Amino acid sequence: MSVSLRQLEVFQAVARELHFGRAAGRLQLSQPTVSKELARLERSLGLDLFHRSSGGTVLTPEGSELLQQAEVVLEAVRALERAGATARRRRTGQVRVAASPSVVNRLMPQLLRQLEHHHPDVEVTAVEVDTGGVTAALDAGAAEVGLGHHVAAPAHGRVRTIGRDELFVIGAQSVLGEGRSVALDRLADVPLILWPREQSPVYHDAVLGICRSRGLEPLLLSGTSRVSGSRSYLLREGRAFALGPRDFAQSESHGVRAAHLSPRAQVPLDLAWLDPPSPAARTLMAQVRALVH
Repeated sequence: MSVSLRQLEVFQAVARELHFGRAAGRLQLSQPTVSKELARLERSLGLDLFHRSSGGTVLTPEGSELLQQAEVVLEAVRALERAGATARRRRTGQVRVAASPSVVNRLMPQLLRQLEHHHPDVEVTAVEVDTGGVTAALDAGAAEVGLGHHVAAPAHGRVRTIGRDELFVIGAQSVLGEGRSVALDRLADVPLILWPREQSPVYHDAVLGICRSRGLEPLLLSGTSRVSGSRSYLLREGRAFALGPRDFAQSESHGVRAAHLSPRAQVPLDLAWLDPPSPAARTLMAQVRALVH
């Protein structure tokens, strides 16, 4: 019997989606390839893993039982890959940092400058992700350390709040007025551009909570997590406003300005990492904490 990792990945994807087309999309394979790999696995095992009918695809009892074993094998392989990557970076002094849009313009350049000056042996790669993407980058093995706001703990690591950043209102002069601060209840007729909730539910709800605590039930426009994104023209034209931390507000705004909220509000700055952190990751995390404090 010969069972490949790809066959197990196909089995897991079809079991999760219960749809061959969606499973193919998840794996970035063609649907015929998914069907062929699953058929090969079933022949190797001598079992039908799914019932297929015009009504849909469902796991057989044997499929449900073997799925648990397949997931154990796949997780063991992923753990091996993570351990290998950690060992490789420990040897080379490399570390990858997943950075959300709200830290890439100020904190990350400061961090890289400090490391270059004080720890030239640490080679850092910045992995820029959208709001809510830090944890996903750590879980996918794309980074070992993450920085952002309202970051969830990775599956194989930890997260700590290391500071708090002030939240600013971002918009055109015609929307914000002349003052240095803005009362949000003045913006009842101006839509708020905010990333989709599923992208970062806790952060999304926290922003809405801040608005509501200041008397604003905002009109929401779904946008990207970057002020310079596809809906930035609405900010420049005074047809919407956004909320974001200082460096995000001041460095990513084009043709708009940032003002304090009245009363002011803050969001937590979080540092996340995979366990166990490599020496290079520990050095980087210590430098981040020193910069924030």
